[in-house]
Amino acid sequence: MDSGSKPFSGYDTGAEFWRDNVVRYGIDESIIICGNYFDMNLKRELSDEERLFCREIFAAMFEATAGKVVPAKLIYPYDFNTANDRTETSYYHKNCAMSQECARAIDRAISASYYKSNHYNFELAAMSVISGHGFERVNSVLAHQIQQHEHDGRYSGANKKWAKGFTLPDQAYGFMGSHATLIDSFTAYVRKLYVELGADRFALPGQEEHGEEVHGYTITRAIMVADRQGYAIGHNPDAVSPFVCWQFYVQDDERSYNWGIYGNEQAAVDNYNARVFVALN
Repeated sequence: MDSGSKPFSGYDTGAEFWRDNVVRYGIDESIIICGNYFDMNLKRELSDEERLFCREIFAAMFEATAGKVVPAKLIYPYDFNTANDRTETSYYHKNCAMSQECARAIDRAISASYYKSNHYNFELAAMSVISGHGFERVNSVLAHQIQQHEHDGRYSGANKKWAKGFTLPDQAYGFMGSHATLIDSFTAYVRKLYVELGADRFALPGQEEHGEEVHGYTITRAIMVADRQGYAIGHNPDAVSPFVCWQFYVQDDERSYNWGIYGNEQAAVDNYNARVFVALN
């Protein structure tokens, strides 16, 4: 790579660039630095070598930070009526504001990535927005946009099929102003990155767990939200309600589980996400 063509020189790989910045400045500052690197190169025609360098930065950054719980990147899953029943409307509105800002960020990144007639740096634009808003919010914002334009032929069949896989609350997302074909191309790059990085491993906050049995349920995921408090998902395939979301408290290195909400997998995941969102926001 021509070292004079990039803001930061002297690195053979993007992974090396990421690691050196973490050592020098810490993870949080390195995320900002790398996001700025993507933004600074959006309006340039990159060589294949430069694209690979950026891709290596993003992959290294994702692997290092995917398990890091950032409150602003969490998703509140319920619609307004459910949030009202749970006395959580303020969190519903906060989540809406986050998603609307993400939609605006996608528009800005698409516009900024236009570097010559009919040419866009969609991959770099995707990395930039995901760095700031997280895969889950970017995915849900894009899926909502496509769901609401199901009969628009400018969105590909593959993206429409992908978008149908999301259960999203009504009225929780704003619409993007970019041209449909540009949003469609941007979505394709986001989906490609998600699959290539195996990002589904980190779709839920917290850590995967295996082994602990609680009332016949195996704990599959858990997260601490305070010094001694956390939430967990349990699974028992033989139970009438095969999934449960529990609150737990830790005392003497042992968990005490209570306040369980039972149901199917989607119900447990939604309850888990909502509880974590409220606790950390």
